[in-house]
Amino acid sequence: MNTRNNRTASLKKAKGFTLVELIVVIAIGALLALFAVPYARGVIINGKVEPTANDINKTVTSIRGNFAGQGVTPYNNLGVGAAATAIFANTARGLSSALTVAGSGASATVQHDLGETGSEITVASATITTPGDSFSVNLPTVNNAACPGLAAQLSRVAEVITINGAAAKAVGGTYNGGIAQNACTEGDTNTFIFTFR
Repeated sequence: MNTRNNRTASLKKAKGFTLVELIVVIAIGALLALFAVPYARGVIINGKVEPTANDINKTVTSIRGNFAGQGVTPYNNLGVGAAATAIFANTARGLSSALTVAGSGASATVQHDLGETGSEITVASATITTPGDSFSVNLPTVNNAACPGLAAQLSRVAEVITINGAAAKAVGGTYNGGIAQNACTEGDTNTFIFTFR
């Protein structure tokens, strides 16, 4: 009789989770995922800021060298839109590990990986004092995890830095990290524009 009671007790123990217990475990897992996934994505994006800034810096340095000696408005020949972006993309091709270059020649494009997938960088001739004396590099859909680190990384080489229209560095001024931080918004909604001379 004692063996039969032990066998019955063993069968009762081996039944597993109840439906309520399973729902509670799933709810806890969902809550953890809700908070952990965005945090993990932010950590990953934050880790990509320095390599992206380094790639932009190397590409800008190369473009400066290519346009050197062309007077006070060397970037008039850079063009606008797809042509200027293609020059930047083709220059970045051999220098970049964090930027993604697609296509070749006049149809080359370049993407960053600091936010929304497929975010294309655009480049254009710009004006600091005279049209064509500088060029701008526009990074749209940047995640707030890259704020203000991306601007800080490029503050020594960029003449002007704007984030969502707010000037974190003005012509002849110094970089203001407080303005950069306050200009950033949640999500992949930030637009960085760096102007180089």
